[in-house]
Amino acid sequence: MAIFTGATGKLFLNNTADNDDPGTEIAKVQNWSFNTSVSLVSTKTLGQTDDVFTPVGRSTTGSCRILYYQQTLGSKSTDDSASTLLNKVIKQRDSATDILNGASLDQNDEVDAAKTFRIRLTIDDGTTDNAGKITGKFIDMRVFITSISMSMSVGEVLAADIQFQCQGAPVALDI
Repeated sequence: MAIFTGATGKLFLNNTADNDDPGTEIAKVQNWSFNTSVSLVSTKTLGQTDDVFTPVGRSTTGSCRILYYQQTLGSKSTDDSASTLLNKVIKQRDSATDILNGASLDQNDEVDAAKTFRIRLTIDDGTTDNAGKITGKFIDMRVFITSISMSMSVGEVLAADIQFQCQGAPVALDI
């Protein structure tokens, strides 16, 4: 019997349109969670005594807490750090003269493959694919980051709490 803890959780980011690529592990994850709910409409008619429902939609939201770190102290990483994810939403102005418009949101755009933004939440359970690469249990989702909160305290690791909303159905999953 195996029990999984937060130590087996991982977060991957994929900036490509390749759904078979899990992406790059970009952050040490303290915890992650997601919630999928189905919206129902009552189709009960006059004369029926019991409720009858039809599913009309599904919504998936989630959150994670990532630990902010650098592989090598003093060096800025471009693709395997928490800042890669945070910079998707927290951005500076596009230019000094464009005060009213602010910064562009660099998030999911299904029309533009260069802006495809997909995350994979993983449980490392020791399973591997044919090439020997660890696959584990996972869920892949195209998401919009809806909230980021960062705080730093004496004696604590710098962390970011992230909330997200899934865009459409999950891309792939093995839970």
